[in-house]
Amino acid sequence: MGKDNKIDWHRTWQNNKYMLRLIYRACPGILIMTLFSNVLGAINSFLIGNYLYKYALNALQEGQELQRILLNVGLMFGFSVLYMIFCAFRNRYMELHRPLVSAYIQKLLQKKAAEVELACFERPDFYDTYVKAVGETADRAFTVLSNFSNMVYLVVENVALGALIVSIHPSFLFLAALPLVYTLLIAKRKNRLGYEYRTRNRAAGRKKDYVRRIFYLKDYSKEMRLTDLWRVMFRQMHESIVDLKALVKKYGFTMMWFAYFLDVLSEIVVYIGAILLAAFKTLVQKSMLLGDCFVIINSISTISRCINQSGTVFMHLDANSLYIENLRTFLDYEVQIAEDETAPAAPKMQTLQLRNVSFSYEGQQTAALQDVNLTIHAGEKIAIVGHNGAGKSTLIKLLLRLYDPSEGDILLNGENIKQYRLSSYRDLYGTVFQDYHLFATSIAENVMLRGPLTKEDEAMVEYALEQSGISEKVHRFSHGIETTVTKEFDPDGAVFSGGEAQKISIARVFAGGQEIVILDEPTSALDPIAEQEMYRNMFAACEGKTVIFISHRLSSATVADRIYLFENGKIKEQGTHTELLAQNGVYTDMWHKQADTYTEDDKSEAVKV
Repeated sequence: MGKDNKIDWHRTWQNNKYMLRLIYRACPGILIMTLFSNVLGAINSFLIGNYLYKYALNALQEGQELQRILLNVGLMFGFSVLYMIFCAFRNRYMELHRPLVSAYIQKLLQKKAAEVELACFERPDFYDTYVKAVGETADRAFTVLSNFSNMVYLVVENVALGALIVSIHPSFLFLAALPLVYTLLIAKRKNRLGYEYRTRNRAAGRKKDYVRRIFYLKDYSKEMRLTDLWRVMFRQMHESIVDLKALVKKYGFTMMWFAYFLDVLSEIVVYIGAILLAAFKTLVQKSMLLGDCFVIINSISTISRCINQSGTVFMHLDANSLYIENLRTFLDYEVQIAEDETAPAAPKMQTLQLRNVSFSYEGQQTAALQDVNLTIHAGEKIAIVGHNGAGKSTLIKLLLRLYDPSEGDILLNGENIKQYRLSSYRDLYGTVFQDYHLFATSIAENVMLRGPLTKEDEAMVEYALEQSGISEKVHRFSHGIETTVTKEFDPDGAVFSGGEAQKISIARVFAGGQEIVILDEPTSALDPIAEQEMYRNMFAACEGKTVIFISHRLSSATVADRIYLFENGKIKEQGTHTELLAQNGVYTDMWHKQADTYTEDDKSEAVKV
């Protein structure tokens, strides 16, 4: 947080207004009803809690007509009854409409998360801002609304009580304002300490939550039972608890003393001082009526609390602003690879060309790709091979425009792909990644990657599952393709092995109508024979389409029209399988090393594909 605790009040107001605008856009009624309710509540509190006693006691002491007194008291009680009816309606309204605000803000965050380029999630500072924004935004929205409505409430009540007390004697107002002076002096430091404590507490808590997940998630169950890794996790849990205790020790006592001195000032100095002064003026000086004395004793702690809360609420604007800043930073981020609705749609592919393309990941000294030149024609089957870290997956990310090249251009039919509408360009591709994911929704939606699905879509899903070799298992489930994947939300959900899950991800290729198919190690969980069968089916399904596939098993690359072998981010060799073997270079060496591990049946399968 640094030593500079100066508050930028202009930015603070802007941030709080920003959140209130989001709430209004999500559901105008929530903002309007909350503010109106607090105005009525402040008036009701003033009338019933303070003015009623002053009026009734003074009127009786002055000998006013009883019927008139009862009428006025009845009107005050009538207002209170109407206010309570309104509150009941407000509570019901808020219960029904509150989720709209959370949903609206979450949609904004999710939409932005889907728009920002992939590089953002690989930058720790940006990702940390995103996590902070998502982690607390929904609750923070209502914290801001509550704080703002409390401000309105306190302004109305303070003005009414202040006018009432000043009409009795101005000195009592000065006494009631003492806690406000204290609050304004220390609140800035207190807010900064609170924000710093919660931020560091959340960071330490993430490690504790991670360890907790490790112990119950299926993904880690075998290692946790077969090794002593659980001891390492225990140590991390202990370290996180030590960190949390250290934070309490560093911040807790300071914050406690702030609160203690404020309570002493409010409850002892102000309250007892007011009682003694009011009693003196009423009983000794006889300069105050009984009703005025009762109001002072009854309301001095109230107005002191209100004045003090006014300072606290005012300073909470700053506390809320610190969190809203994370939200604004994320939502206001200018996307570098953005959708331009006015740009032309990408045409049907004829050629796809990389011209002098180089690319470096942020913070990396060594380029992932260096001066890459290649041209792919429609209908070709292109294999990308090479050792790990050679730049193969980076090439795929550039083709999909998840990144833009640091240097050079990628051309579709001779035009830079940046000229086309992003969504239409990406719609040209059907992609299966090695690090595929299945989602906790139906099998059919996992295959089509969209929904709701039509009857034609469902027929396509059946065909795709059949081609990928997982149809038989899917039909064993009572709900078939409508079965939910995983048991996280459905006890009857389907659980698949690694190979089975990979077949479902591969089914996406068979179901898609895209003209360019990218396969990034899609069969890594399959044995060599199953892999050859899968490639045979995929190539049949992709007849007439352009196929770009990455494979560590060179036996799968034998059927490619052209093979590019990458090494250290550069194209080391290129050609057909036969041409590369004839070069007796890196590809030949890799082929012979892998061939030694194949059985004769494996080799014959490779020839057949």
